[in-house]
Amino acid sequence: MIFCRRVALPFLAAVFALFVSSANSASRVALVIGNGDYRHSQPLANPANDARDFADMLEGMGFSVIRLFDGDFAATRESMRAFNLQVGDAEVALFYYAGHGMELGGENWLIPIDAELKTERDLAVEALSLKTIVQSVGRATKLGLVILDSCRDNPFAAKMTTSKLTRSVDRGLARVEPLQNVLVAYAAKDGTTAIDGTGRNSPYTAALLRHMPEAGVEVSFIFRKVRDTVLTATNRRQQPFVYGSLSSKAIYLRESGSAPAQAAATTSAPSAAQQATLTRADEDVWSTISRSSDETLFRSFVDRFPNSTHVRDAKERLQVLQAAAHCLGSDVATAERARSTFGECEKAIAGDPGNLRLVVKGAQAAETSRAYSKARELYARAAEQGNTVAMLRLGSLYESNLAGPPDYERSRSLYVQAADRKEARAATRLGHLYEDGKGLERSYAKARFWYKVAAQLGDREAMSRLALIYERGLGGPKDKAEARSWREKASERAPKAAADPAR
Repeated sequence: MIFCRRVALPFLAAVFALFVSSANSASRVALVIGNGDYRHSQPLANPANDARDFADMLEGMGFSVIRLFDGDFAATRESMRAFNLQVGDAEVALFYYAGHGMELGGENWLIPIDAELKTERDLAVEALSLKTIVQSVGRATKLGLVILDSCRDNPFAAKMTTSKLTRSVDRGLARVEPLQNVLVAYAAKDGTTAIDGTGRNSPYTAALLRHMPEAGVEVSFIFRKVRDTVLTATNRRQQPFVYGSLSSKAIYLRESGSAPAQAAATTSAPSAAQQATLTRADEDVWSTISRSSDETLFRSFVDRFPNSTHVRDAKERLQVLQAAAHCLGSDVATAERARSTFGECEKAIAGDPGNLRLVVKGAQAAETSRAYSKARELYARAAEQGNTVAMLRLGSLYESNLAGPPDYERSRSLYVQAADRKEARAATRLGHLYEDGKGLERSYAKARFWYKVAAQLGDREAMSRLALIYERGLGGPKDKAEARSWREKASERAPKAAADPAR
């Protein structure tokens, strides 16, 4: 038995070198926080999705991940303590945050969901200092990385009791100068705000999910690719930025594929005991990776276990992941491109029917390519699972005559469901339905109600319509002060002209 174990060990090492062992996990640690369900301010739709998807991606890359979703201050403090215990032994320490953040007097703060921030002095006891986080990841021996998708418009500034310092709190985060071997990546350049996005993920996190898992790409270049992707996705309105500098030594979050480790040489066929050991390894590895979304794991499995009963499953899973990558990464701006994308999305959905990102992207591709009945079917599937984008788009299809006669009542019902989940555009569509009397009894009072819901959630179009309704006294008394207030808020949210990159 001792001889059999010695022969089998190289085979096991060749396999498990590609997977997350406890030692490898300890060398790469991460804390991922996503805050969206704020108790005392405007909620955010995407951070929970962003953080979950980002954490899943990191685990597929070999990180040991601490997750915190919608954390209050106490939970945030405890997660930082747990993270700090791991960082001391780590080569790479990564902190990711999606949610509200703000700057005060040159210092940056990340905001837990229970923060009230009635005065600027509350920041120190209700929020998490970016300076503390930078110091924490800086203890890693190779790389400290802080990624912040938190530069959205600050909802606390208007109600905070102010001093001279507070005038800068409503325009994103301030520039930082991190320690040696630390990079701090902002979703938007200091002093500017980021876009929360209309899909499952924000534009910034969507770009991170696309580029960070790429093998053989040096870490600095990953963020250059993320920058270009976000600039394109936001029509150059949002420019990510990275602060800090590294040494001349290249650092990779995922190395390029290397040649398979060689098994110990032997001139005889494996014994029954050896074969049993290899079979156990085959089963153990498959049970570990079978639900992964990392293509490299399945390629490596096929290479190392060509006679496994799971090889066919691994190849099928690889095909699904490749189709999913094409589906999620492709453009659906034109009907021609959308038709090609839809074919890949269908393959991916068939292999992973519970993945709502695939279902929604497939529905969008079907809609753009004018396959409206199929789009309706896929949106309905995602809407049943609580996806607000799908509710909104499905409601729009029922409102139109693109997939059959309009069904305004069903459209209204879908918009209400989405609006109840804080989808501002759905509340705006309800305002339009009632204002126009589209398939419903015209009611300016209900239009006013839904426009106000959408405006309070930050929808600029609703702010403009609400201003007009107050000005004309539709559905209630005239109120010129309210009209002026909402018109000013709408103006403040008007897209800023993109800076000329050549200047």
